[in-house]
Amino acid sequence: ISHVVPGDRVIAQTDRMVGGMAEQIVTTADCVWKAPEGVPLAACANISRNYIAAYYPLKVLGEVKAGDLVLIDGASGGVGMAAIELAKAMGAVVIAGVSTPDKQAAPESAGADRVLCYGRDRDSYKAFKGAVRQASAELGHTEGVDVVVDMVQGDLFAGALLSAIRPRGRICLVGFAAGQKPIRPGLVLIKQAVIMGSLWAPWADSNPEDHQQNVAEILSFLASGAIKPRVDRIFPLADYTEAFKLYENNEGRGNTAVCFHED
Repeated sequence: ISHVVPGDRVIAQTDRMVGGMAEQIVTTADCVWKAPEGVPLAACANISRNYIAAYYPLKVLGEVKAGDLVLIDGASGGVGMAAIELAKAMGAVVIAGVSTPDKQAAPESAGADRVLCYGRDRDSYKAFKGAVRQASAELGHTEGVDVVVDMVQGDLFAGALLSAIRPRGRICLVGFAAGQKPIRPGLVLIKQAVIMGSLWAPWADSNPEDHQQNVAEILSFLASGAIKPRVDRIFPLADYTEAFKLYENNEGRGNTAVCFHED
């Protein structure tokens, strides 16, 4: 290992899809990175779960570039907040979508240019679709958004997201918090849209050098302050089950960490 030495503060993964609920772990060198100076370790806790998971659909699948308009739903969650910050760091313009008005403050604090509420029923989806179109026009994108990062799926997908995308735009499916629903191919055909499933770990295994470059870029954003991971709550080891409950109930608003030893 040349990029870290004993005594360095590091970020590490035990496996591409598994965390490390342990005081000591064994992992490979390509899964260890030096934590940026001056950044609390708790802020680095969910780099892979949130920021790597958000950067892959933005950069690799969505091919986001400066000036693009990106729509991110489920925007108050960990991956959603990371996607907003990373998209802004890449020079994109961001419309964030949340399910209820009380969740709007978090995406606003992350730098979203517009935060809109899509609700949870057909009528609210219709209103959201109109609001996205209006916001897109106001932001200089009259044809619609260039890239959608979708954490919700469910009826929102056909009810609003396909209408929001510009012709030949890209939709990256990251999750399905509202459940899985059939995708109507006729709407995809009309929009000439590209729809892609987003799983970064298999791609990272097949493209290790590109993955390392992505992580290096994320860490440079972190070091410069372009992204600022939010530490939602830090649980002591004795209360680790409460941390998992927070995650399972989708109640986190940033990084949720379990602390084994305080510095």
